[in-house]
Amino acid sequence: MLEIKYSEKAVKQIKNISASNFKDAERILTGIERYASSPLDKHDIKFLKGRFGEFRRLRIGNYRVIFDNENNIMFV
Repeated sequence: MLEIKYSEKAVKQIKNISASNFKDAERILTGIERYASSPLDKHDIKFLKGRFGEFRRLRIGNYRVIFDNENNIMFV
């Protein structure tokens, strides 16, 4: 299980999404928690390319969550 840490920008984006569509924001948070609780299960994960190659993206519906895993911590 991974510990989840959100950047200020991620929190702001989730608040913006929540203001316009609460269900989408709830689905995003649930997807992040689902990945953090079982990262070895099948998820729609891809590594980014180019200079952001160390980051991964998790697709949740029409949204993409950019994150990094380090020492059992998921930085969103």
